[in-house]
Amino acid sequence: MMKHFLLRSMSWLRLVRRLPHLRHIVRLIWRLVRDGRVPMYLKGMLGLAIIYVLSPLDLIPEGVALAFGLVDDLAIMIAGVNWFLRLAPQDAVDDQLKTLSPDFQQSFQEWRTQESGGDQPSSSRADGAG
Repeated sequence: MMKHFLLRSMSWLRLVRRLPHLRHIVRLIWRLVRDGRVPMYLKGMLGLAIIYVLSPLDLIPEGVALAFGLVDDLAIMIAGVNWFLRLAPQDAVDDQLKTLSPDFQQSFQEWRTQESGGDQPSSSRADGAG
């Protein structure tokens, strides 16, 4: 159990390395939100994460413990974005990704590979051949 926790923590460290690409991540998310191929429930999930962050109601109020109050907002937002990008249709993500800088495309593909464990094939769809 501790090993799993440590491995997930490493995921947060990989995210920090992606912070220089924050504006590209926001652009990608915005384009995916406007893309009709992305299901409404995913857009709603992302919307709920944003509402939680902006809401004055928190699990841990900032007035009680400022640092911990901000951490829960950050964790909810990161989890919402992570799930949105992982669950969005692959073809929609790939199409929207092509419109962004090549440097970000490479960084995003590396993140995607690391999140999936790196040993899975890049495409899970069958081409119908055979």
